[in-house]
Amino acid sequence: MLRNVERALKDSQLKYDVKDDGNIFLGAMGDDLPINMAIIADDGNLTLNIYCFLMFEIPDSFKDKMIGELNTVNNTINNGSFFMTDDESRICFKIVQSYYDHVPSPKMIQNLVMIAFKTVDVNDGKLKNLIPAGVLRKDVMYN
Repeated sequence: MLRNVERALKDSQLKYDVKDDGNIFLGAMGDDLPINMAIIADDGNLTLNIYCFLMFEIPDSFKDKMIGELNTVNNTINNGSFFMTDDESRICFKIVQSYYDHVPSPKMIQNLVMIAFKTVDVNDGKLKNLIPAGVLRKDVMYN
């Protein structure tokens, strides 16, 4: 699986890091904020998990409003979903691809990575704009 993921990323000319545990991390620039991605092969469940992390924090006072908006956005997209747990102050987008009978091809992985980046890029501005500018906390790395 890792070989197919690396080939897909190389074919897309994306720079990435492979950690000791085999997880892959990369990033891309969205319209106004970067998007970080983690690609994790779950061999036990035979899934390829793609996570995109939006690079702004959700203040506690806006979490309930944001969860409602995430549900609305999730009903408009066909692949993947946005989520935020109670103990996190960030939004994540996730695509899970099962590979029960065969490992996804590099081309399929390439498409999934691009779908994830595009879906986040299309929706992150709308989500970020729900938070008043004076309250919005971008990742300190990008202030």
